[in-house]
Amino acid sequence: MFERLRSPGTPVSGPTRRDLLRGASFLTLAAGAGALTGCSVFSESSDSDPGPADAGNAGDAGGGKPKQVLRLAFNNFAVLDPQVITDGMWLSLRGIFEGLVSQNDEGTDVVPGVAEKWSTSADGLTYTFTLRTNAKWSNGDPVVASDFERTLKRLFTPSQASAGGTTMGANSYQAATGIKGAADFLAGTLTDWSKVGVKASGDHELTVTLENPNAGFLLGLTHPSMLPLHMDSVEKDPKGWQNAGNLVSNGPFKLSKWTPNASMTLVPNEHYWDKGKVFLSRIDINLQEAVATGTATVPYENGEVDMVGIADADAIRFQKDPTLAKQVHAVEKYSIVYLAKLRSKNPALDDVRVRKALSLAAGRADLTKIGPGMAQGTSLVVDNVPGWDASLAIKDDVAQAKKLLADAGFPGGKGLPTVRILAGVQSPIIDALVQAWQKNLGIKAKADIVEAGVYVERRWAVQADDYIGFYFGTFAGLHTWPVMVGVLWGPKDVQKLSLPAADWAAYQQVESDTKLSPAKRNAELDAMLADKSSPESRRLAQLVEQASATRDENEQLKLFKEAAKLRDQQFLYVPLLWNSAMFAVAPKVRDLHLRAAPDFFYFKGISIGKGSA
Repeated sequence: MFERLRSPGTPVSGPTRRDLLRGASFLTLAAGAGALTGCSVFSESSDSDPGPADAGNAGDAGGGKPKQVLRLAFNNFAVLDPQVITDGMWLSLRGIFEGLVSQNDEGTDVVPGVAEKWSTSADGLTYTFTLRTNAKWSNGDPVVASDFERTLKRLFTPSQASAGGTTMGANSYQAATGIKGAADFLAGTLTDWSKVGVKASGDHELTVTLENPNAGFLLGLTHPSMLPLHMDSVEKDPKGWQNAGNLVSNGPFKLSKWTPNASMTLVPNEHYWDKGKVFLSRIDINLQEAVATGTATVPYENGEVDMVGIADADAIRFQKDPTLAKQVHAVEKYSIVYLAKLRSKNPALDDVRVRKALSLAAGRADLTKIGPGMAQGTSLVVDNVPGWDASLAIKDDVAQAKKLLADAGFPGGKGLPTVRILAGVQSPIIDALVQAWQKNLGIKAKADIVEAGVYVERRWAVQADDYIGFYFGTFAGLHTWPVMVGVLWGPKDVQKLSLPAADWAAYQQVESDTKLSPAKRNAELDAMLADKSSPESRRLAQLVEQASATRDENEQLKLFKEAAKLRDQQFLYVPLLWNSAMFAVAPKVRDLHLRAAPDFFYFKGISIGKGSA
């Protein structure tokens, strides 16, 4: 399950020259009247270009051209706002909105989006983006640089919501992007917007200044939080701007219909600047809650949807079927399956030796046999991140685990309370891990499966004296060092997890105190972490800060690796598996390029051929 969230931000007003530019924009509408269509499916058999005759038109597919409709299921969500961490922000990124840049097909670099070109200053701190003069919003308004500045000011404006992070409902800004003054403005400690490194220096020129040189900055711009919003409509109707009929977007597709908790329809944006590369005439999305393994693939096998995620028994079954096996595609080592320590009044897991023993006795080799696409998770940094080496790997060692447990006062597991794994979903991985601990260490272990809402609440709570354990999760992000070390299980997350139970309870009280201003609240929280978190977690924060500040790429890699090792050696977060994301895709879906990114693919470029599902 992916953890994400929101910070509404205060609407920001600012003058634009949109009225003047809009008149000029009509002159370009006749050019490039290609079809727009979005899709969410993928096929490796993309050796043939469907061409205009196959592609269909954006609207009613007249002239004898067939409609191209992509049908898919998607996790239900309440908002599309990309500044709030929800599943909706990833759908926004696929093609409803478009940022300055997009990822290439492999997800390893960026290609122009709204920005047709950019330049970088000699010191690597300032990026100047030149926006396309023919980029438009779905209502025909031109996309201008002030749209980005006003949107980012909204993103960076503090609120009582969580100020950034990886948790559902929090502000979606990723601190690893490193924009000058952004984190301080979001925290409320900086209030002068002119000191934040974002400036519309012209109608079609945006300047972004960084705190430090950041090799991952451009890829960081492909995160949903960096997408522009049509701020005029957002400010006009702060509560209803996302509704069908109100949402103004700038991507290849626009929102046509939205029935909450049921379905959504996207159609081509007739004003999109690159319509010739949009082939779908409609995207039909079925919004659904989590579906159990064994039933999730039924709509796909019945021909009702064109793509479905598969896992566990379904993935095994598909791979064994001669026909279905050809429709299976994977993003290798996409996500990390992990455990995170629960806070408890019982101090047993406060001892790093106990946590390490549980990690070394996890039986990762056996866990990989549960289903296809699984590899031993020996680090919180996946081994396909450039620069990864075996020195980062923590491997199973049952003999050492037994000794560590004995040294901690629990020989043979005696005296150790039942170790529980809290989860919001059934998983064979959890069952196998419980068995591994019981077999390898002789301890008592138990799965604690609860409803998703209960899981979210209880994982942050302080557990009773008789309850120790971990919560179970899966997470994914860009496979870069700044993201893998600085954002996912980042320094502040580790500091908070290192707090003793009583200090964590006090931290939560301050965190939920709505009487405090954001600046005062964040200052008090930071002071608590500086005083009460573990020395190792504070050292981790220093290493990440140093890595982010260095201009030497080799030195930066060295510091990030040192930080990654230090984080893993605390065993507050325990990696179990590197898991591939697997999909079944109908053969008729062409030119979808799966990437190791949480949105997986873009709608743009996808087409529907003549094959049958």
